[in-house]
Amino acid sequence: MNGTAQWDQMLAAIRDMAEILAKYRDELLNQGFEREEVIRLVIEYQKQIMGFDK
Repeated sequence: MNGTAQWDQMLAAIRDMAEILAKYRDELLNQGFEREEVIRLVIEYQKQIMGFDK
């Protein structure tokens, strides 16, 4: 695979992750969580998905 294709795949993955995190954020806000708590929860969720919680 060439470098351009790898960049395209990485950018697509980042875009998809951003959409998932935005939906999660919006759902937490709709459920009444405070903005600061939502930020912490979204960060922790992202860490778990990316395997940084280990």
